Amino acid sequence: MASEMIFILELGLILTLGVIGSDTIKKLHLPEILGFILMGILVGILFRPFGLFQEDYTDITNIVVAIALGFIGFNLGSELDWKTIKSMSKKVFVVLMFEGLITFFIVGAIVYLITTEFYIALLFGALSSATAPAGTAAVFWEYECRGPLTTTTMLILALDDILAIILVDFALDYSGIYLEGTTVNLFHLLFPVIFDVGLSLLIGLIIGIPLSYKLNKEEEHGEFVDLIIGTVLVCIGISGILGISYILPTMVIGITVASITKKPVISQRKKKLLEKLLEKSQIKDMKLDIEQELLTISEDSVAEPHQVFHEVFRIASPIVALFFVLIGLSLDLSSLTQIGFLGIVYMIGRTLAKTFGAYLGASIVNAEEVVRKYLGPCLYSQAGVALGLAVLISEKLTLLGEPTVGILILNTITATTVIFQIFGPIAIKWAVDKAGESNICD
Repeated sequence: MASEMIFILELGLILTLGVIGSDTIKKLHLPEILGFILMGILVGILFRPFGLFQEDYTDITNIVVAIALGFIGFNLGSELDWKTIKSMSKKVFVVLMFEGLITFFIVGAIVYLITTEFYIALLFGALSSATAPAGTAAVFWEYECRGPLTTTTMLILALDDILAIILVDFALDYSGIYLEGTTVNLFHLLFPVIFDVGLSLLIGLIIGIPLSYKLNKEEEHGEFVDLIIGTVLVCIGISGILGISYILPTMVIGITVASITKKPVISQRKKKLLEKLLEKSQIKDMKLDIEQELLTISEDSVAEPHQVFHEVFRIASPIVALFFVLIGLSLDLSSLTQIGFLGIVYMIGRTLAKTFGAYLGASIVNAEEVVRKYLGPCLYSQAGVALGLAVLISEKLTLLGEPTVGILILNTITATTVIFQIFGPIAIKWAVDKAGESNICD
C-alpha cells in the first residue's frame, strides 16, 4: 500500500509542479510546454536524491504517451476538414518531400564527410527527417494559432514521421546489405507503411462517421463530450493492439467529425437563450431590453466553431501536461556530455536543412509568404519518433555486429533531442508571432 501511495504522491507532484513551471515560463513569454519539460528535468534532479521518482515509469509512460498522442491527433484533425485537405494536399505533399528529403540528403552528406561510412550517413539522414508533432501542436493550441502557416504545419506533422519511418527502413535495409550481404525486400519496406496509413484511415472513418451521425442528431454537442472521449480512447486501444500509429487514426476521426458534423448556429442559439431568459425574467426593464435584443438577431445562419472539440482537449489537457513532464523526467542530461562534434554538426545541419527544404518546397508550390519564411522553424522539434527509431537502429546494428555504431547513433539522438525539445518550442513561438497567427497576446 505504501508504494502505491508514494506513486500517487509522485504523480501529484509531477502535475502540480508541471503547472507551476508552465505558469512561470509563460511569464517570460515562452511556450508553456517548455515549462512542463524543464520542470520534469528539475523534478528528477531535486527529488531523486530523496528516494522519490526511483521507479521505472515505463508502463505508465507508455499509457500516457498513447493517450496524449491520441488526443493530440484528434485535436489536430478537428482543426481541419476534408475540403481544406483536398485543396492543399498536392502543395503539402511537395513541401513534405522537399523538407524531408533535403534534410535527409544534407544531414547524410555532412555525416558522411565526418565518418566516411555511407550506411551511417544514411541512418543519421533518415533520423533527421523526423519531427515532434506533440510539442508543435501544443504551442499552436496554447496561442490559438490560425492561418496558412498553422494549417500547413499541422498537415506536415501528420505525414512527416511516416516519411521518416520509410527512410529509416530504407537505411536499415541498406545497412543489412552492406554489413551482412542480405538483399532488399521491397515488400517488407513498403507494406508496413501502406498497412499503417490504410488501416488508420479505415479505423478513423469507421469510428468517425457514426460519431458524426450521432452529433448531427443532437442540437447541443457539449452533452456528448464523454462520448467523444470514449470513442477516441477506443481508437487508441485498437491502434495499440494492431501496432499502428496513435496519431493518424484519431486525426482521421477529428477530420471526419469536423467535416461532417453540422456546426452550431450562433444567431439561433443566442435567440433561444434570450427567449428562455425572457420567460424567467420578472423585471420589466430587463424584458424590454431582451425583446429589443431579439429583434436585432438575424435569421441568417452563422456557423461557429465546434466548441465541443475545445472541451475535449481541456479535459484531456492533464494527460498531455503529464506527457510533457514525463518527457522532461526521462531525459538523460548526462547524455549531453557525449554529444561531441558529430552531435553539434548534426543539430546545425538538421536545423539549416529543415529551414532551406521547407522554404524551397513552399516556394515551388507558390505557398503564402508566411509559409515560405516560417515553416522551417515550426519543424525543428525532435522527440519520441526519432528516439524510438534510434533505439530500433541500435538494436538492429547490434544484431549486425556493430553495437558501437548503434550506441553512437542512440547517444547522439538522445543528446540532441534534449536540446531540440528546449529550443524547438521557442522557435515555433517565434515563427507564429512573426507570421501574425498567434491570437493570444503576451
